[in-house]
Amino acid sequence: MAHCKDPNFHAWIDTAQLDYRRADTRAAMIELLQSIAARCDGVRCDMAMLLLKEVFARTWTNFPCAVTAAEGEFWADAIPAVKGSRPDFLFLGEAYWDLEARLQSLGFDYTYDKRLYDYLVGKEPARVQHHLLSATPEFLRHSALFLENHDEPRVASILSLAEHRAAALLTVGLPGLRLLHEGQLTGARIRAPVQLSRRAEESPQPDIEAFYRELLATLNSSVVGRGTAEVLQPRPAWPDNPTAQNFVVVQWHSPPDSVDLVVVNLAPHRGQCRVTLTVDGLARHDWLMKDWLGSEEYKHQGKDLQNQGLYLDLPEHGAQLFRLAPI
Repeated sequence: MAHCKDPNFHAWIDTAQLDYRRADTRAAMIELLQSIAARCDGVRCDMAMLLLKEVFARTWTNFPCAVTAAEGEFWADAIPAVKGSRPDFLFLGEAYWDLEARLQSLGFDYTYDKRLYDYLVGKEPARVQHHLLSATPEFLRHSALFLENHDEPRVASILSLAEHRAAALLTVGLPGLRLLHEGQLTGARIRAPVQLSRRAEESPQPDIEAFYRELLATLNSSVVGRGTAEVLQPRPAWPDNPTAQNFVVVQWHSPPDSVDLVVVNLAPHRGQCRVTLTVDGLARHDWLMKDWLGSEEYKHQGKDLQNQGLYLDLPEHGAQLFRLAPI
């Protein structure tokens, strides 16, 4: 009997490894998943990429399979077998090593976007922007976005309030699955290992509670998560101004005229950019732009928006949710 392991690290001593090269093991685990699906609405599959055929073979190359190995991928068989009777059953995969899209192609509804998390908490705004602009719309729609989970430090312990607010707006303002961890909305700072089955008592942080309360209430009134999303390309507001690389702008559009913009400046200094909106008939109207998380209002001529793009100027760690309405 072996413990489960990542090929790059020591084994997890509180686990037991099954041999997923065996057809009988796969059949037993598919049956177990089907029994779980009869009792709940989804599963989070820890380190799901470790069961990919080539990864499993590399991890356990020194322990040959005792029988002829099964063909194909376990997940390609398991997920359809469960969804055949429970099409609404959700598979969430923890995944790394750029294998997330592979798991999505095998049927996972969502996979962790750990790179986005790493770039956000690592305070690397240009890498955040590049990562999101490089991703396909399908990948983004099937990504699980988070600022903390049971494996990671509490976000309130590693980001300032302003950084936290901008990162929170971005993770809930992108397409995909929003994962809000227990204690995150009250500003908990102490990570509790799941093995303890308990956690320290902490007083809520009023500033964090307030911004999450406002953010989630505002989202309910917006088209974020309901319309069609597009990550827009920020460009320099003027020559020799590099601050556009620190912006992420997500356009949500619900026809005919509901347009919301999630805008964050992830840098520790003020920044400016322009973005080209992709709304049909933009030049046919003038537009009122109001920040739902603040008090700012702007009026824009549609022809200027179409010809010059939307000009944005945000303070350090600025986070705004704009509604654009034709006037």
